[in-house]
Amino acid sequence: MAVWQKENSENTVIKVILFLVSPILAFLFSLRTLKTRSSFFIIFLFSVFFGLAFTVSSGKQSDDSIDGSSYREKFEHYKFVTDSKFYKGFVEYLTFEKGKQDYYFDTVAFYVSRFTSNYHIMFMVFAIVFVFFALKSLKFFVAEKNYSTSLTCFILLYLFMINQIFNINGVRFWTAAWVGVYSILQIFGNGKYKYFLLLLLTPFFHGAFWVFIGITVVAYFGKNLNKIWTVLFFVSFLVSNVSLDLVRDNINMFPTFIVKMAESYIDESYVQQRESGGTGLYWIAATFNFLVRVYMNFLVYLFIKNSKEIIDNAKTKYLFSFLLVLMVFVNFTMAIPSLGGRFMLLSYPIIAYIWLVNFKGRKYDRVLYAMPVIFSFSFYVQIMLYVKVLEPVFYFSNPLYLLYHYL
Repeated sequence: MAVWQKENSENTVIKVILFLVSPILAFLFSLRTLKTRSSFFIIFLFSVFFGLAFTVSSGKQSDDSIDGSSYREKFEHYKFVTDSKFYKGFVEYLTFEKGKQDYYFDTVAFYVSRFTSNYHIMFMVFAIVFVFFALKSLKFFVAEKNYSTSLTCFILLYLFMINQIFNINGVRFWTAAWVGVYSILQIFGNGKYKYFLLLLLTPFFHGAFWVFIGITVVAYFGKNLNKIWTVLFFVSFLVSNVSLDLVRDNINMFPTFIVKMAESYIDESYVQQRESGGTGLYWIAATFNFLVRVYMNFLVYLFIKNSKEIIDNAKTKYLFSFLLVLMVFVNFTMAIPSLGGRFMLLSYPIIAYIWLVNFKGRKYDRVLYAMPVIFSFSFYVQIMLYVKVLEPVFYFSNPLYLLYHYL
């Protein structure tokens, strides 16, 4: 992997000054020079302050409330959890007995609650772990020789970083996602199989990642079966909207602890609740979500069409195989709320990386330029969510005042 780009001291000083004025200004300026250590450090600090400033009510007050409100409420109750109860729950988790399917949130909430009742500290810790693995993964992307400050690369950058810092709101799954993506880049991109050990930690963050481990194992042993995965990819896309009954009928073939987790996702009342909507904004969201799904599958189709070129490149040969297996799973489970749709976002960094290495500046630019239009509703939703969890003071304050305000 390429080393960091050298940077003159003047550029570094500008970043420091901007950060002391406003973390968000320094963050935006750093996007111009992502190949430098200083930019990564600024992004890390910005994310830490974002976590500190993350502001939500305690408990979900309405259907419009976000997951972070539930995490705050649970954290505020953790001061009443004794050491013995916490460690008993941890043992139950490790032995797959009754209890929790993961233990990351509980671990952070427990230890933070030992010395403070300030939920902003908890979200700051979430942000530190989240951005650590996000930046570890991002280094793969920006260190590539094809990466440059260009419209194409910014579009690919958005796809790669689709799992943004706001997602500490749903910290368990999305932190596990970056740990998983980093592991996959190391295993299938760099051939460093010791990172299977890191991958095994993902269920600690979110229980659903036992499924992701299964996908990875299948992809590893089936990495030379691309023809089979290609056929299954097209079949899975065709049946992606009618596969829920198939999953229900075959759920018992999986291990017990996975069955318990999956049953909550395929419960009929839960599915109806997630799919209930109406008119107006709901149908706009559904339409754009469908377009995004078709678009991302089309990008994978372009990879299949140019598979010889991708496989001939050692950097992307096995990442392509993994992507096919992941997309087969995603499409077959797309009808399951909180499963296929969420795991699909783990394919975005892989797709962006393969595109950067093999296609950037050479072919299909017009296809990539369509992305901002297709993702336009996603942009709107993300902006609204950021506004929802950040007070105006975050946009105009220096880091010292933010520390004073939230600590």
